[in-house]
Amino acid sequence: MMTNWLFAISALALGLALIALVAVVITSRRQAELIERQQQRLLMLTETASEVLSLREQFKQPSEAPPKTDFAQQHVVAQLQQQVVQLNEEQQQLQQRLQEVAEQDPGSKLYQRAAKLVASGASVEELMQECDLPQAEAELLTSLHKKGA
Repeated sequence: MMTNWLFAISALALGLALIALVAVVITSRRQAELIERQQQRLLMLTETASEVLSLREQFKQPSEAPPKTDFAQQHVVAQLQQQVVQLNEEQQQLQQRLQEVAEQDPGSKLYQRAAKLVASGASVEELMQECDLPQAEAELLTSLHKKGA
């Protein structure tokens, strides 16, 4: 009777550990996707600001004396240049955060691979073989994918 209780408690602990592990994997995956989207937005903003600055440079005529610009134009150009610098810095910070998330849990790479396999239609047996997962974990990942789809 005591062994039944111990078995039930260990099975419950294993189940909770699996759920926690899956939650961590899903959270880190979502965080990485969010960082990637932010990085793409920053990249687009940086490119736009760079294009504006290059267009401004194209309209300058080097052979002539520099045109007189008023204070408002100089202020706008200075703000654009400052924004380009800030966007570049933010992009570098996001790349570092993305790298940190990727390196945070080496075991999560296995689960990310398993998630990709499930998304591509892999069976429980294929997950078990390809990712060296126990059957319960492979079934859990498959059922989570079906619920998310």
